[in-house]
Amino acid sequence: MTRHWLMLVLITQSTLSFAFSAPEPPENTIRFAIIGDLTGGEREGVFNVAAEGIEQLQPDFIMSIGDLIEGGTEDEIQMNQEWAVFQKNLGNQGVPFYPAVGNHDISNSKMREWYEKNVGPRYYHFVYQDALFVVMDSEDFTNDFFSELKVKRDQAIEVYKADPTQFEQTEYANLSQRYYGEISDKQRDYVIKALDENPDVRWTFFFMHKPVWQNAEEQNFKRIETHLMGRNYTVFNGHVHSYQHTQRLGQDYIQLATSGGKIFEDQLINMDHITWVGLSGEKPTYLNIKLDGMRDKQGNIPANGNELCFDDPSCAQ
Repeated sequence: MTRHWLMLVLITQSTLSFAFSAPEPPENTIRFAIIGDLTGGEREGVFNVAAEGIEQLQPDFIMSIGDLIEGGTEDEIQMNQEWAVFQKNLGNQGVPFYPAVGNHDISNSKMREWYEKNVGPRYYHFVYQDALFVVMDSEDFTNDFFSELKVKRDQAIEVYKADPTQFEQTEYANLSQRYYGEISDKQRDYVIKALDENPDVRWTFFFMHKPVWQNAEEQNFKRIETHLMGRNYTVFNGHVHSYQHTQRLGQDYIQLATSGGKIFEDQLINMDHITWVGLSGEKPTYLNIKLDGMRDKQGNIPANGNELCFDDPSCAQ
């Protein structure tokens, strides 16, 4: 009895065959990184950590949701200097980068003219690996409104200097456009045309700065959402400096926090991070990577980040 059992074991072991084959190269796989707000009270050095970490991750490309420079100026020399600093800090080493307009990137008509001349179009789209990428401009105001906005902002700043507690009572502080932005009819039509020209993509990604859909009176982005019925899409935005994920119309709406911008004490989820998105097959995956969780091969935070402050409102103090 024992002898037969041993023979069975030996026979079984002798027929086993182990082999490991090389992995198949992935097809139609997309991997990209998104950076959050890095200005509006930029903390020196924090964005450099994000940029160096992204370089090590080697994405196909880098997206943004706006506020790449401090802005708020009509001085073209300052605009050029701030954009040059951003490009130097990004240091993307040949990885394509796709900017989105934030309220710091275009704060007035002169900045808009400069942006279109020196950076690129304010809204655009492209198709990559059977996915549609739509970058929108939530600062799509008329020149007249920009002029009015400047006057109201200057008045609010004077109120703030005299008594910061009265700032929230100013007309500027209560403008819906300050929180939600605006989409013009022209931009709406452009986006709908891009959707019509690409009806069969496996996924559509939107990138914009302000959450325009949160304005109950806004109609143009809601028209776009109606046009999106029946297709898969994800919307990314920033501006609030706080992370939030919501489901709207059965789709993911993801608000990034900061990649170096000011941290506000009253926000729900404060974190310095990038968002990593993968699409393999039919459905994307998302991973938020905190900057103070990045470590290089020596175990240090990239770009001398060990000495920096992350995630907490005290970082700005």
